Amino acid sequence: MDHENWESIDVQFGNALKKLRKERHMTQAEFADFCGISRAYYGRIELGKHSATLYMCQRIAEATGVYLYDFFKDMTF
Repeated sequence: MDHENWESIDVQFGNALKKLRKERHMTQAEFADFCGISRAYYGRIELGKHSATLYMCQRIAEATGVYLYDFFKDMTF
């Protein structure tokens, strides 16, 4: 898999988080605090500029009550 696909995965994951955050009518700061991570770190993940670890993905899923699978189910690889 080339680097462009990995960037695409990061962007798609960030978009999924952004959608969930907006559905909950939360700011980035509120959402990050809710998930127990810094706003700056969360902002980079949401923008697709940082590749979240599986641990962080699971942590966000647990905090939000969303199955980890749901963040990835609509992604194209």
